[in-house]
Amino acid sequence: MKKLSLFFVFTLFALTACGNEEDTEATDTSEVSEETEDESSNSEEGKSDEIYEIGDTTQVESYEFDAKYEVTVNSLDLVKEYDGQPVGDVIINAPESVFLGVVNLTVQNISEEPIVIGEYVFPDIIESDREGGGDQFIFDFSEEDLNQELAVDEEATFDLVYSKDSELGSGGYYLKFENGMPTETTYNLPIK
Repeated sequence: MKKLSLFFVFTLFALTACGNEEDTEATDTSEVSEETEDESSNSEEGKSDEIYEIGDTTQVESYEFDAKYEVTVNSLDLVKEYDGQPVGDVIINAPESVFLGVVNLTVQNISEEPIVIGEYVFPDIIESDREGGGDQFIFDFSEEDLNQELAVDEEATFDLVYSKDSELGSGGYYLKFENGMPTETTYNLPIK
């Protein structure tokens, strides 16, 4: 009987000790969760939820580099040809639903050093009902403009051309500078 009592006492002691470890682990996990939430809210700091419209001017800060610039999206034109090249010459085997989205924008260097436009300005365009990454512009149409160096306070106006499909993005598009970064800046590009 004594052995049985000792067995129950040791079992109870062991279960109590294990129970305390679980409580400690639960506490530690909640502390980790709180730290993770704090870190994620800090990484979102500086990210604006504001969505700008065509004609608005806003400041964009490069997340990776020490460069700031102002951008104004002047217009969005949906065309089947750009600079004398039909969409079929640009995109091989393009279906009829594919068009070129021509975004005209003005960029002004407001940083303290000269910047080469293409090293800092590379917005993605995404369908307004889609999350995540976007499509890059067709570099060949904008190469000359993107290779320009802007002195401090100098500005340039140019086009970025994107290939889009009218069967996608029926709700419009977003143009995102610093896409996915804490300094992300978003423009609404409605389809007229």
